[in-house]
Amino acid sequence: MHAAKRAPKTVVRLLATILAVLMLFPAPLVTTSAKASVFNFGIKDEKELGDKFNVLVRSKLPMIEDSEIVDYVRGIVDRLVRQMPPQPFVFKTAVVQDNAINAFAAPAGYVFVFTGLLLNMDHESEVAGVLAHECAHVTQRHVAKRIEQSAAISIASLAGVLAGFVLGQATGQRDAGAALMIGSQAGATQAMLNYSRTDEREADEVGMNYLVAAGYPPRGLPMAFDVLNRMRIFTGSGSLPTYLSTHPGLAERVGYLNERIARMPKNVANRKDNDERFLRVQTILRSRYGKPETAIAYYRKKGAAMTKMDRLGLAVALGRTNDTAEAKRAFEQALAENGSDSLWAREAGRFYMKLRDFNRGGALLKQAVNANPKDMVASYEYADYLSQENQYAQAMALMAKVAQSAPEAPEVYSQYGRICGAAGDYFHAYLNMAYAAVYANDPRQSRMRMEKVRAMTRTEPQRREYDRLERVYKERSEYWPRHGMM
Repeated sequence: MHAAKRAPKTVVRLLATILAVLMLFPAPLVTTSAKASVFNFGIKDEKELGDKFNVLVRSKLPMIEDSEIVDYVRGIVDRLVRQMPPQPFVFKTAVVQDNAINAFAAPAGYVFVFTGLLLNMDHESEVAGVLAHECAHVTQRHVAKRIEQSAAISIASLAGVLAGFVLGQATGQRDAGAALMIGSQAGATQAMLNYSRTDEREADEVGMNYLVAAGYPPRGLPMAFDVLNRMRIFTGSGSLPTYLSTHPGLAERVGYLNERIARMPKNVANRKDNDERFLRVQTILRSRYGKPETAIAYYRKKGAAMTKMDRLGLAVALGRTNDTAEAKRAFEQALAENGSDSLWAREAGRFYMKLRDFNRGGALLKQAVNANPKDMVASYEYADYLSQENQYAQAMALMAKVAQSAPEAPEVYSQYGRICGAAGDYFHAYLNMAYAAVYANDPRQSRMRMEKVRAMTRTEPQRREYDRLERVYKERSEYWPRHGMM
C-alpha cells in the first residue's frame, strides 16, 4: 500500500500538541518501526504544523512584546537566516517571558527565545550560537524527518510527558513535572536516541557554519554550552542520565566545536564580541520584566562599578516599587547622564506618568517616539497620554501601528478599544476589546464582545473586519478547554 500523500488534519492537530511538548522537553515521543512510514510529511504539512504550533505556544506562554527586545532578537535570527540556503518559509521570531535558559525553533521557521537565555548568557555571540543551532534543526528538517520515519506514537510516552508538562506548568513545580515524565521517556528506544544524537551533531556543525558566516565570534556556540553546563538547566545538578540524553554530552560538544575553531583562520577564531545592544536588552529585561527587588540588589551590588546603563536599570527597578523619592532621584541622575537616548526618555516618561506628572511624562514620551518611531512601547504609552489630552485621532493612529507590531498582545487591544470608545468609534472599540479577550484566552468575554461587534456590523469593510475576527477566534479557541469555561 502506498503511503498517503498528506497527513489528515486530525493527525496534524495531534502532532501540533506532541511537538509543543517535544520542543519544551526534548525527549523522544515517537517510536520507530520496521514498517514503512504512515505518511509523507511535506513542506505544506510542515507549514501547517508550524502555524498550529505557533498558535499553541502563544496561547499558553507569556510573550514579551517590547520592541526593543523583540527587534533585537529578531535581528540576530535575520542575520543568521541571511547565511542559509533559500528556505521554503519565512523565519519568525518571538520572545517568551520565562526564566528557563531555553530557545527552540519549530517547523516552518518559528523561533522562540526565552528571556532566561538572554539574561544568563554573557555575550551576544552565545545567544547567536544557540539560535544558530536551533535554526539548523529547521533547515535540516530534523523534526519533519522524525515524523516521516515514525510509524506509531507511543500513547504511554505521550501521556507521561503531557501529564508532566501540565503538572509543571499548572503548579510551577517544574522538577515535579520532569520527574513524572522520566518513567515514560526511559522506555524510548535506543535507536531513536541515536538518531537524535545525529541530529544534534549536525545542528552543531551547520549552526557553526551559520554563526561564522554571519560574522559572529565562533566561540559563541561552545561558550553557550559551557553556560548551560554550569547552570545544570536540564536536571538541576549533576549530569544527564544516558537514557535521557537526546544529544551528545555538553562537554563532548564543547570539545569537538573547540577543535573546529582551532582550525579556523586566526582572524575568524579571534573575532571580538560587540555586546552594546545585548547589554541594553539585558538591562530592560532585568529591571522592567524581572523582580524589582532582585534587580535593585543586582545593581546596588556593583557599587562604584555601575555604568550609566546600570543606573538606568536601577531607576527603572526602583520606579516599580513604592520608594518614589529614591526612584525620582535615580531617574534624574540617569536623565542627566544620557537623557537624549530614546530608551532613557521612554522609561523616565513612564515613571513620571505613573506619578501623574503628565506634563513631564508626556514630554519625555513624545521625545522617545520622535527619536525612535519603531519603539512600540513608547508609542503605546504616548497614545495613552494623547487620549487623556483628548487628541484621539493621533492616539488611534499610534495604536494602529502598535497593534500591527504586536498583533497578539491583549493589553494593546484593550487600550486601543478604550481609545476608540472615547473617540466615539464604538464598532472598533468593541472589535478591539473582542481581540483582547480572544488573545487573553477568555472564552466568555470573547463570545460576549463578538456578539456586540456582529450586531454593530453594517458596512462591507466592517463585515471583512468581523470575518477576520471570527477566523482568529476559531484558530485560538481550538486550544481552549472544552469544559469549565469561564
